[in-house]
Amino acid sequence: MVSKQNWTKISCKENGLSQQTRIRDTAYGGYGVGTLEDGRVIFLPHTVEGDTVTFKITEDKAKLVYGEVVEIINPSEHRIEPYCKHIGECGGCVFGHINYEKQLEIKKGFVTTALDRNKVEYPEATIVGCDYKEFRNRATFRVYNGTIGFYKFKSNTFVPIEECPVLKSSMIEKAREVAKDIKGKSYLYVTENDKGEALARTEYLLSSKYSFDGLKSREQSIGRKHLGYDTRYGTFWVGFHSFLQGNRHISNLLQDFVFENSEGRLGLELYCGTGYLTLAMARKCEKIDAIESYAPSVRLAERAKLKNVKWHISLSEQIGTMGKRKVDMIVADPPRTGLEKEVTNYIKDSGAQKIIYISCDPNTLARDISRLSGKYAIEKIQICDLFPGSYHVETMVLLNKVK
Repeated sequence: MVSKQNWTKISCKENGLSQQTRIRDTAYGGYGVGTLEDGRVIFLPHTVEGDTVTFKITEDKAKLVYGEVVEIINPSEHRIEPYCKHIGECGGCVFGHINYEKQLEIKKGFVTTALDRNKVEYPEATIVGCDYKEFRNRATFRVYNGTIGFYKFKSNTFVPIEECPVLKSSMIEKAREVAKDIKGKSYLYVTENDKGEALARTEYLLSSKYSFDGLKSREQSIGRKHLGYDTRYGTFWVGFHSFLQGNRHISNLLQDFVFENSEGRLGLELYCGTGYLTLAMARKCEKIDAIESYAPSVRLAERAKLKNVKWHISLSEQIGTMGKRKVDMIVADPPRTGLEKEVTNYIKDSGAQKIIYISCDPNTLARDISRLSGKYAIEKIQICDLFPGSYHVETMVLLNKVK
């Protein structure tokens, strides 16, 4: 617990009317939940269960009301001294003021609450945490007149940063070097592997790759166009626009989960990207059909030279039009929007004995598993906190065919 004086006036300092509430819960999205004088719910960022705060309403949509903290009257026992001076302003670590044990409890609650709401039965879920120090291997910086930063929570307000303890320090140094030559507003996407090799991408026209191994400036590429990331199951490759799990400390748990629960003659992987999970799956299945809609990602996946994998460039929702196949298991790691109805319908009729579903959104995960109910039931749930300090959470689920 922290002292009251360290947490007064953390946010809104304008004059005007304010109300008081006690934070009673945390909502997915990074908001503390309080109550207005008329009984309606108010969502307040940078708070935690147990805080008593005064606030101002910033947005009133009748059913959804949002506010901004004016002062913390009594801090919660779950509140800690932030590990970064930008917490409370920067939109990145919106849970950076909450002790880590409570963060894990909140995130586990996000998953179980979503499953309960969708009337999905499930066993006890486990959750694995992670040290926040320099865990991120990628970031999208905002750049304004030569200075790097991020946006304020849920806004386009630029917040310059001098440090960011969750990012590799070498990424920050390289980003600063490029940013000093960028005038006006832009962005700078950066990713770096554990060898120190790095790529960057920006919309601003530049003529050098600086300290990066490769840089894409608008449509112009300078230097390398892709990097290899080593894992215990082999090397996968990423380019300027590739999706990449952002936690360099515990992303391997996703591969481990797939490896430990894969088996069969023919496996099907949907939304395979550049083959990160395919590497693990290929060690347990005799053959794999791997499907990805973004052609450059498939080209990178092919660099792994997995002899038992056939790559397909196609939307996953078009799987039903790609011919019949008798699959033993399916792995799906969809975007935040979850599985399309065409995909859940295909899975229900596939006859696969096992489904491994990896999700970055508890709500779409629960919705999709509910759609599969009657045909598949959850055997195991493991939650990974890939983004400590944020409200984001990764969930791995093993489902078995109902006999």
